[in-house]
Amino acid sequence: MPDATEISPAELLGRLRNGFEPLLLDVRNPDDYASWRMDFIRDQVNIPYIDFIETPDESAGKVPQGREIVALCAKGGASAYVANILKDKGITAVNVAGGMKAWGNLYVNTPVWAGNGAEVIQFNRVGKGCLSYLLVSGAEAVVIDPARHVEQYLAAAKERGVKIKYVFDTHLHADHISGGHSLAQVAGAEYRAGSADMDLATTPCLPAGDGEVYTIGGMTIEVVSMASPGHTPGSTCFLFADKLLFTGDTLFLSSMGRPDLGGHASEWVYNLWDTIRKFEKLGDDVLIAPSHTTGTMEMDERWRVIKPLGALRKTNPLLTIGDKERFAAKILSCLPAEPEDYQNMRHANLGQVEPDEETKERWELGRNRCAVESAAEARHR
Repeated sequence: MPDATEISPAELLGRLRNGFEPLLLDVRNPDDYASWRMDFIRDQVNIPYIDFIETPDESAGKVPQGREIVALCAKGGASAYVANILKDKGITAVNVAGGMKAWGNLYVNTPVWAGNGAEVIQFNRVGKGCLSYLLVSGAEAVVIDPARHVEQYLAAAKERGVKIKYVFDTHLHADHISGGHSLAQVAGAEYRAGSADMDLATTPCLPAGDGEVYTIGGMTIEVVSMASPGHTPGSTCFLFADKLLFTGDTLFLSSMGRPDLGGHASEWVYNLWDTIRKFEKLGDDVLIAPSHTTGTMEMDERWRVIKPLGALRKTNPLLTIGDKERFAAKILSCLPAEPEDYQNMRHANLGQVEPDEETKERWELGRNRCAVESAAEARHR
């Protein structure tokens, strides 16, 4: 077994949040490194593992001196080997246990809002940029866009002494396996999503129709569904207590959801335009809580990915386009390639296939690719 000093992804993130500024040595091949990076560390160098095998002295010499080194690979083994090579040469390096695979399954839970006896907790799957939410009022709760690791939502609800009453998926997910149906089963909750997305589902799912009202807690906090087609035909946003809009993959802090994953981009892009026009009736103070993030640049000082709609109206470049045809042209010109396993995950989330855990892990590897990309994002993803 490798004897390199190891650090878990959770421990590493905790240190980074407290000001740790290491140099990341990523030993994956250049293509994998370019496709999916640990963007929480600013200073990075990519020296492939094979280089340390073939030319260990030369490769070790490329590692900058005088820095605390964090070594990273896909699953933790190759980087442990490299860390030991560096150790033998007097260079201290700590290895990330489990590598990017483990980083992709790390969640950070952050309170993002509280008021009127209610609270909202954001679950950030930091490696993938996936966000989900627990909404609590009184003794009841709602979960929005849960990932397949459902234990964390059950634990958070138990900690607060509340029962999960509803589980909502804002749309048919393509970038990860939803935990919506399984969480609802375990919690004894209603599972709901937009019927236009789930009409081919073999798993039980109740519709979340436009304008429907769901109440939780003794204070009758309302969750109002809002049909928002564009990213998918059944995309649905949820307005909580008139204060927060959970936008799923419709509106992100810096972009919007891509309209091409169903193969109808030229049609769905106009649905997205119409949906964004609906948001014009909402006040500037409504907080936008999306289901994806591009990473650290969208986090505030409390590590929340949430921002007032009024701010987005000034900073989100797609929200500043006031012409329908220019909007459509811009969107369609900024669509990244679709990852090959996205259609597999769509079928799995409809219950049409039942992949094993190993397959789920493989399909989910990598950062989400659900947003319209700018040229800068494409270069630095």
